[in-house]
Amino acid sequence: MSAGIIILLILALLLVIFTLQNTALITLKIFFWEVTDVPLVLALIICLIAGFLIAYFMIYPKVWKLRSQVKNLQKQVSEPIVTVPEPPTPTTSEGIEMSGDTDESFFKD
Repeated sequence: MSAGIIILLILALLLVIFTLQNTALITLKIFFWEVTDVPLVLALIICLIAGFLIAYFMIYPKVWKLRSQVKNLQKQVSEPIVTVPEPPTPTTSEGIEMSGDTDESFFKD
């Protein structure tokens, strides 16, 4: 069994224990609305899920923006960078062109 499955089973067991221990009935008052005889565990689980959803929808636009930035950067990285080398400068067999008469040798006799 993988570690993820074991962790999920432990969390499910803890949720069952929490549910069995919190069976008290409560009255919820939300603004002008009153709900009687609601199990405490149900109210807590609904509040937990609502908090998760609110946090998720508040952070989602930032996650979406970051994902698009990552995609753009991956496209830039995958495109090859083409560099054009400079053409070589023409040289003579001696490597440097000498100015002046071409009839005379560099080393004089």
